[in-house]
Amino acid sequence: MTSHIKQNLGGYLRANIAAYFFVTLIFIIGVVVGALAVKTLPEEQKTELLGYLRIFFQGLIKGAETMQEQGLLYSIMLNNAKTIGLIWLLSFTVIGIPFVLFIIFTRGFVIGFTVGFLVNEYVVQGLLFALVSVLPHNFFAVPAVIVTGVSAVSFSLAFVRRRGGNLFYQAIGHTMLCVAMLVVMLIASFTEIYISPVFMKLVASVLVKD
Repeated sequence: MTSHIKQNLGGYLRANIAAYFFVTLIFIIGVVVGALAVKTLPEEQKTELLGYLRIFFQGLIKGAETMQEQGLLYSIMLNNAKTIGLIWLLSFTVIGIPFVLFIIFTRGFVIGFTVGFLVNEYVVQGLLFALVSVLPHNFFAVPAVIVTGVSAVSFSLAFVRRRGGNLFYQAIGHTMLCVAMLVVMLIASFTEIYISPVFMKLVASVLVKD
């Protein structure tokens, strides 16, 4: 049973290695562009963002976020579910691939911009806060989005070409994979609400003092 799963997984990875490379590259480009975009921000927008950040840091220290945990969890879970659902839906359209890649690029851009802004303004402390606030949930979310994106691109190409075996069974497999990645995204949502803030609170106290 285990060997059969390994063989299927190995075959899947070999068949989609080019797609994984390309989709991951799109994500990395998004991260880089997002980080570079920080340098183009007008000074007034930087000041405004810093003001929001200080309010956010103070809220973390005082524990004000705990009163809104359920609402935030629902909102983040819904947004993550929409991301996976939209990628899945786009995979059934002829023009879906560019939009799927744009979603992945945007995900990378947001991460790159967030980390870039924190590091640009707070240097080492900013990098530390970026790690504890961005890394934990994205440890689950980023692979889930990339895997879903690769599956969507592969299925969309097969759908357009009308080849590569029975499309019905391919659609079932693609859908099951998307459902599995949706579960991973839900884990990411819980991590973002209940685990990341524990570490964020510790670092935020340092940033507010500075």
